[in-house]
Amino acid sequence: MRAILTDLGVAACLIKNEAILLVKEASGPQKGRWGMPKGTVDEGELPSFAALRELEEECGISGTIKKMIGVRECLIRNIPAIFIVYLVDCDSADVTIDNDEIEDYGWFELNSFESIDWISSAMRELATAALSDVDKEMIDYTEERGQEYFLYL
Repeated sequence: MRAILTDLGVAACLIKNEAILLVKEASGPQKGRWGMPKGTVDEGELPSFAALRELEEECGISGTIKKMIGVRECLIRNIPAIFIVYLVDCDSADVTIDNDEIEDYGWFELNSFESIDWISSAMRELATAALSDVDKEMIDYTEERGQEYFLYL
């Protein structure tokens, strides 16, 4: 079996009182948009550990993985891009954001999702699935994106 170059990203999903923790990106191409605390997996790191590391770095929260919420797969510049979202449990949900990466944060209920400027429609679907705790089928965004783009919930 041969290894291939892959863009591997993760997000940590934290829910408290039927609201999900979202962060507003402070820089980069997604500046000003909202999503779950997220990042990329480092070499030699398990994706689940990367999700916990990103939550700690961006929000100052330590936690443990409860389960996987969903997976997004697509091609970005002809490289497989996988994004995994994990539901996280924590003792304390006191947020301390890293202002270099995160501009703001908030706890959002499902009924407020229409007013959010999301990083992507896939991020919104993943957050919705986490709050709804409903198993869904694969969502095909291929037509919308103009290339193969799938979300598994």
